[in-house]
Amino acid sequence: EKRSASAAQAQRRRGQRRRAATGPEMPADAMGGNGRALATTAGKGDQNVMVFRVWGADEPGIAEAFMKVVVDHKCQVLDLAQFVLDGSLMFTFVLRVGDQSSMGLMKELTRSAKEHQLQLDFYFPDSCHLEGARPGGELVAVVSVVSPKEITPALLCGLDSVLNEHGCVVKEIEHRCDNKKEINGEYNKVEIRVSCPPRLKLATLAVGAPTANGESSTGLQKVAWEHGAEMTIRWWDAMNRPNGKSLVVFGLSNELCTCRVLDEVLKEAGLDPGSVPAEGSIEKQNELKVAMLKGKSTQVVQKVIDRLEFTPGARLVCSALKRLGFRLAILTNVGVKKIAEHVKRELGMDYVMSRDAEVVDGLFTGKYTGELTDVRFRKADLLMLMAEREGIDYRNVILIGEEVTHLNAAKAREVVETFGPNVYFNSTKLKDLTIALYLLGFNGSDVRALRKRRRDEVSDGAVASNAPAGKRFRVQVSAKRRDPGQLQRMLTPLSSFRPEMRISTVSQCSLQDGGMCVGFDLWVQKQEPDQLLKELLFACQKQDFQVLGSSLASPSATDAAAVAALGGGRQLDLAAAAPGRSHYVITLVQKPQITAASLSAIFGLLRARSVNLVRIERLSVHDLAALQFTVELPEELETGSFSNELMEASNSHGIDIAFQKDDLDRWMRRLVVFDMDSTLIQQEVIDELAKFAGVEDEVKKLTEAAMRGELNFFESLKSRVALLKGHNADELFSKVKKNLIFTPGAKKLCSTLRRLGYKMAVISGGFLPVAREVQQYLGLDYAFANTLEVDETTGLLTGHTSGPVVTPQRKRALLATIADVEGCELQQTIAVGDGANDIPMLHAAGLGIAFCAKPKVQAATEFRINQKDLSTVLYLIGVSEHVAERLAVDM
Repeated sequence: EKRSASAAQAQRRRGQRRRAATGPEMPADAMGGNGRALATTAGKGDQNVMVFRVWGADEPGIAEAFMKVVVDHKCQVLDLAQFVLDGSLMFTFVLRVGDQSSMGLMKELTRSAKEHQLQLDFYFPDSCHLEGARPGGELVAVVSVVSPKEITPALLCGLDSVLNEHGCVVKEIEHRCDNKKEINGEYNKVEIRVSCPPRLKLATLAVGAPTANGESSTGLQKVAWEHGAEMTIRWWDAMNRPNGKSLVVFGLSNELCTCRVLDEVLKEAGLDPGSVPAEGSIEKQNELKVAMLKGKSTQVVQKVIDRLEFTPGARLVCSALKRLGFRLAILTNVGVKKIAEHVKRELGMDYVMSRDAEVVDGLFTGKYTGELTDVRFRKADLLMLMAEREGIDYRNVILIGEEVTHLNAAKAREVVETFGPNVYFNSTKLKDLTIALYLLGFNGSDVRALRKRRRDEVSDGAVASNAPAGKRFRVQVSAKRRDPGQLQRMLTPLSSFRPEMRISTVSQCSLQDGGMCVGFDLWVQKQEPDQLLKELLFACQKQDFQVLGSSLASPSATDAAAVAALGGGRQLDLAAAAPGRSHYVITLVQKPQITAASLSAIFGLLRARSVNLVRIERLSVHDLAALQFTVELPEELETGSFSNELMEASNSHGIDIAFQKDDLDRWMRRLVVFDMDSTLIQQEVIDELAKFAGVEDEVKKLTEAAMRGELNFFESLKSRVALLKGHNADELFSKVKKNLIFTPGAKKLCSTLRRLGYKMAVISGGFLPVAREVQQYLGLDYAFANTLEVDETTGLLTGHTSGPVVTPQRKRALLATIADVEGCELQQTIAVGDGANDIPMLHAAGLGIAFCAKPKVQAATEFRINQKDLSTVLYLIGVSEHVAERLAVDM
């Protein structure tokens, strides 16, 4: 064994790939497709980085089994990823191992793979290659593709052709169960994340690059339209939706309304809008139509309002975006502002920017009035003005309608590059505005939940369509590197079968060694699938891709059960991807790094409770300090009991664990309220005041007893304040403010939350001058705290407080008050604190987090953070370190 290990080390130094071991302990059928494990140069000294990959049929306990081996050999987990496609699994671990233990580790891993009937390979990648594969150091865009029709190989092939042309590499493809039309009854949706070259513009990908004749080359939008689909593209911030600090701008005619509004006014006036030539720009046509109204009564406008119909889904979309904290606006050239104002009121919009027809003595003059006669050339200026007024980045201005399609190629590229996602919509082509929610990052289960909350919506919910007819085959492929055009090269042999073939599921993940794994689940209606499967396999092998598995299959059990659950039109609970299961999110945080022992404990608990691990996402960038697991719970598992078991694991291994339902509420939080002492700052303000007043010991004893809940808060505060009597207020507070020590991560947390559109407040049982200082430094929106009474003549403290005291109950009341002022529900709030006086506030909030809290507080709260870094709160609300770093660069 020592001789084999020495040989392996020598060969790694030569940078050659070789077989890692032989004999009965390392059978060929447990290796990769070529029957051997591969190794290259890696590591320094006695430490190496090893990647091992297993794949095969998914079953409970696989991750736990391999993690036990990792723990036994005292390896450090640097990264891990999971890929699942309808019962097939690929798991990848990146480990730091010692030279002396690598051979024994490989033997144990091979034995475990054989026991679970899995394929396995491992190798030692070049350390520089591995470093380059880490997340966070690249420019990533996300393309959302939504279609009322099928997702076909030809569509994906065409999209990847555009990406390949500009040197973009597909990193991830997500195709959720609830984003299939046969499940949600509305649309098929695929999200594609791509790595882009530096300085590439989104406009180039969306609408094409400029050409010599002033037009544009083929862009993603054109490809999507050719296949009956819609798309949006935006820079990826590791979040599925635009942040709440966004401005959404709608058009009016054939967008929010089902008609051309000005045409309806002409009809009410007895005029024929069809008499205006359909030539020139929309603005020029509208001017001619307004001229036709000369001498007509304005009463026709009210008649149009009385029978005006909104586009299906318009109320749902507007209410959902408002609940997320978005600002909404109408920008139109129609010229009948009274109608636009009516739509604004009905849909709860914030702005209307519209041209208006001139009226004299109740009659139209045939001209436009006011200063907006040149709106056509000022739309971009108006968008910028609204964004500036709201303090919103231009890239968070979202356009919904036909704005870009009415512009020439150069102006279209300018709009797409200046502002945020552009969502095309025309009610004559797309019958329901809810497609905008899908294009903006919502999933089928989200839309279903929103429909449930809107009882006044005409539609009572989507229903699933029938499962597609035909035959089916599945393929899983991996490659050891990611290159532009890989998807296109795989799917080219199938792209000609447009009517006969559709994609039921497609999924791709990036592997930490720079490789990738992709899986397809395809339906064939007319052709024999075995011949098409052969063509696909041949194309993959020709490109040196490794085929991990392929099979002809009957319809998916999950899809069949989901569709069958409808019973001919009954609604489906889209929140559960599999019958009888609910989705939850488990967030793991441990600094400086999540240990193998912690992961082993969590994987063991998941196996013991039959919890299915659906997805693994890395939230931290530089170290494996934060992971997010999406899991499915069996119907019979009691969530409270499972949460308690997770907390026991948290206490045993020193890892912070948060367990939350993966639902719409998790993404709709808008207000964060903090305690101040020992939360935003590391000190207790009353203790700091006492220190400079010379009564530190007496006050500190009272403070500690109060924070432990041993003393009544009001009485303890009264006793401590009395000890400050006779001291100069300005001098004391000046010294305290100069010596404030902010909690690590507080500035990063608040800066990120502010950029994401959250409102923030500090509610403290401390004192207002310090709370104001903290508010100013961290950029908070509100500050509430106690006020010490000061003698107006001497400037000395009287030993009493002034005004209402911030008691535990008042903290809770202030949380509710701020939420009401901000127009959000308590369920949309987050509270963070450490003391017993914070408990009512933590219980009232939608997400109450005990931060490095006293034992009584930890016992009373569901969510806890014990890492000494306040920015850890970001992980609990699903915000990755990549988001924080990107937003910091943009500031």
